Amino acid sequence: MRRFVAAMAVLTVLMTAGPARAQKGAKPRVAILEFKDKVSGYSWYQAGRAAQDIFVTELVKTGAYRVIEREQLAAIMAEKNLSLSGEIDPKTAIAVGKLLGVEYLVTGSITKLGVADRGVSAPSMFGLPSVNIKTQKMEAAIDARAIGTATGEIVWADSAKESTSDAAVFVAGAGGGVQDRTKLDRVMEPVVKKLAESLGKKSLATSGLGGAGDASGIVAKVARVEGSLLYINAGSEAGVKEGEEYDVYRGGDVIKDPDTGEILGVNETKIGRVKITGVKGPRLSTVTVLAGQGFKSGDILKK
Repeated sequence: MRRFVAAMAVLTVLMTAGPARAQKGAKPRVAILEFKDKVSGYSWYQAGRAAQDIFVTELVKTGAYRVIEREQLAAIMAEKNLSLSGEIDPKTAIAVGKLLGVEYLVTGSITKLGVADRGVSAPSMFGLPSVNIKTQKMEAAIDARAIGTATGEIVWADSAKESTSDAAVFVAGAGGGVQDRTKLDRVMEPVVKKLAESLGKKSLATSGLGGAGDASGIVAKVARVEGSLLYINAGSEAGVKEGEEYDVYRGGDVIKDPDTGEILGVNETKIGRVKITGVKGPRLSTVTVLAGQGFKSGDILKK
């Protein structure tokens, strides 16, 4: 009896160890949308895009997520004729998540951004030079949240704010301080950094990097084409195995509700079928073409 119990314990360990190793090091895939600017003024600063850029950089630094670069995200959105920022509804989040192949969307709103000027001046008197003292107080505040693209549920939300001041002294018209957009950068960066650190500490679930169980429905994407040999961005981490076969689709136009503009889905066209021939690493495998032609980077593999 004791031997039987011991054998069952070993078997249980072996059965549970496999999936754990397969998911080791897997990071949730995240896309950060341009933040919605809810404040007036400073349109030249493009605060929403600035916050998006800083958030991408700071979130990558945490090492907790795989983040789509802003330029790549912008290219995909432009190709699909999409323009999203700030608040999006759950249905849109699910549709966009599948389109981009990400598990979470990060959105946000800039609720405060401004510069308050104050100054004291003394005119030239009794042979003494004039004196001007100017101070500026900069403030910024941002609300942000992460939405799971499998359910449309908000899985993380936080807000942060920051303020800083500058002073400039002019004597007889000479002197001064830094008077440019770097002031806004300086107050925006710490706000976004606080939010990125907060999200970095949040342990969001991930189904792995692709694979049949991926919440986005996408097993992998074609990363490179060399004749009939294709490289895909999923490997041992996603649990793909040699001999498995998948259909390949190419994303087309986004389908929107004509009344509300809500994203209903994407028109996908099946262009072929492939077979896994080699698992080369955690996020790299090779496949050969079984049917179809004209494959290109970005094509989607599905069961």
